[in-house]
Amino acid sequence: MNPDLIRTVQMGPWQHKVDDGLDARKTAYETMYTLIDTCLSKLELQAFLDRVVAGLIDTSDEIKVICHMMLFRLSQLAPVAVTQKLDDATPHLDKTMKGATMTKDTVKQDLERAAELQRSAVRAVVALSKVGGGVSPKFDALVDELKRNPTWSVDFKESAV
Repeated sequence: MNPDLIRTVQMGPWQHKVDDGLDARKTAYETMYTLIDTCLSKLELQAFLDRVVAGLIDTSDEIKVICHMMLFRLSQLAPVAVTQKLDDATPHLDKTMKGATMTKDTVKQDLERAAELQRSAVRAVVALSKVGGGVSPKFDALVDELKRNPTWSVDFKESAV
């Protein structure tokens, strides 16, 4: 994400940030997702996964969701490579699971968007937990925390079937 591409626009009494680089980043991550199914064997997986992990801290929820989908897919196709990046991805997944920060300006739409992002992250964590259990203590702690949470434990029980 290039901070030079973010500008502030005045909309009445509110200020709104516009990210002029979002469409290009979104297209790049969607292309990366396509590459997983079309030419995975030709990719340098560690460098590829570095970009996926970088996408987990993007300001756009859409890019985070694409990265969750890539982690889910890569856990099936390249489990060894993915487990090597669990320590790097775990703090970002954990932050997503903490949810949206509540302020006096938080609206229902923001909470719904945060909940959808959390559901996306949980799907990725469930898939990763099948291949990465015992590899990363940080990741294992996140999985245990989610399994104890009544909201997310159902996802882990359903995946065990």
